[in-house]
Amino acid sequence: MTQGYAYDHAWALERRRLAGLEGALDPGTKRHLTALGVGPGSRCAEIGAGGGSIAFWLADQVAPEGTVLATDLDVTFLAARTSIRRGLQVLRHDITAEDLPGGFDLVHARWLVEWLADRRGALRRMASGLRPGGVLLIEEPDFVTIYDAAEPIALRRAVRAAMAHLETISPIHVEYGRQAMSDLIAIGLVDVQAEGRCPIVRGGDPLAADFLRLTLEKFRDPVLAHGGVSTDEFDQAVAALQDPRCTVMTPMTVAAWGRRR
Repeated sequence: MTQGYAYDHAWALERRRLAGLEGALDPGTKRHLTALGVGPGSRCAEIGAGGGSIAFWLADQVAPEGTVLATDLDVTFLAARTSIRRGLQVLRHDITAEDLPGGFDLVHARWLVEWLADRRGALRRMASGLRPGGVLLIEEPDFVTIYDAAEPIALRRAVRAAMAHLETISPIHVEYGRQAMSDLIAIGLVDVQAEGRCPIVRGGDPLAADFLRLTLEKFRDPVLAHGGVSTDEFDQAVAALQDPRCTVMTPMTVAAWGRRR
């Protein structure tokens, strides 16, 4: 969670919305983290840990001697489960204004940097927490895939309108994924690489029916009032996300990583 974040943890449906995203993205994230060397004894930081699925998984991977620092502005979803994970510390922390402790083997953030007004400043803080040779991995969305390929057309229009509204009320850049690699290079990391993954799911899948549907529903009123989308189009979009007969193109997640010199 960040300053300007539009999905308050106090919203009754927010944990369900996040769970839909976690279920789709966690397998790919775990593959990246494993390939980058996370294992017993690693010291890791999870920035903007949200619901905690990756932080808790990391704590299991680095046990028994490793540690995981899970940070967020709102630690509500994290604090309740911290006691059951050895080596996991939860810290209320603002990456846009506060430095991290040093010496981490790996720092990870997912669907976070897109929300930040000073993205490179936050990335520099993340990188400064690494030991020499440590790895920063960020995973950031790019809605280009759903903007240009989602069916039905009503879904494209509703998502575009909802994200356009979101960009007017927060610092978010929903097509940031394509810039992630260049930003890691710009802050001085080496051996920088990137790749994208884009789940295509059936309507009713949690990524569609929970994450994307609730993302749209959060902004139903302003989209219908100012987004140029009719009630019928909005309802078509929401119905498609819940209809197993539909295949749903989802946002691409770009993973970008590099090492501190």
